[in-house]
Amino acid sequence: MNLKLRTTPRIKAKISAAAAERSALRLLGAMSVALAVTLSGCGSNVVPIKVGPITFTDSNGKHVSKPESLTAGASNSMEVTVAKDVQLLGVNWSVACGSKPPTGTPLPPGTPVDASCGTFTPVHTASGPVPSYATSGAGVVTLYTAPAAPPKEGVVTLYAASTADPTRYSYLTLPIVGGAIAIEFGSVPPTSLQVSTTAVFKAVLTNDYAAAGATWSVTCGVSDCGTFSPQVTSSGVATSYLAPSAVPPSGSVVITATSVTDSTKSISATVAIAP
Repeated sequence: MNLKLRTTPRIKAKISAAAAERSALRLLGAMSVALAVTLSGCGSNVVPIKVGPITFTDSNGKHVSKPESLTAGASNSMEVTVAKDVQLLGVNWSVACGSKPPTGTPLPPGTPVDASCGTFTPVHTASGPVPSYATSGAGVVTLYTAPAAPPKEGVVTLYAASTADPTRYSYLTLPIVGGAIAIEFGSVPPTSLQVSTTAVFKAVLTNDYAAAGATWSVTCGVSDCGTFSPQVTSSGVATSYLAPSAVPPSGSVVITATSVTDSTKSISATVAIAP
């Protein structure tokens, strides 16, 4: 016996709607999978660059201890390691005096470097460390030369910013200190002078980063020991000394030149005063 199922238009409509719903669900599922794969792929390609700490080295890249301060005019080698730098673009080096720009903010790319804060040679290096097969640290190690005199703020901030992403960087703030000041006579002082006569004296200073020169003084045990004109001179500039009008009780005077920048540095000469 053959039975023939008869479908009405209403049943056909319900069947078509159900099939359409199943197709829509399958399409939505496929789109969700594709979106998830795409997002995961993007996440794996965009990996933040990480710039390691600035480290001090010798010229070949061998690490040395970080100094507590830098000496004015002296040079120090340093390097930095960059992780996830897939383009191998390395870093750009810059320096700022004190806190301007604010500490932790490197100079924007292309900003002129203020040489009064020191200089880097070269200003661009590859990521460290120096390869074991390299004969020198060239291209990886940079040489920072501190300014000839401590800056007004007393400190400098060194920056190593990723070339590929300048928002990724390391920085280091260190004080700049002046080298020890030394002072000496520019010419051999006379051993004796007659009363009321004049002689020329010069003081030469080394590492006088403030360029303040020397101040002159004389002692002899009494009030009239002679005078200087001028009393303060720059390094290597002469002053004229006028001997006292009478021989002092000690028979001599002691002439002293003292650094204005560092009053603990001075030099003296004893000059006999004759009638």
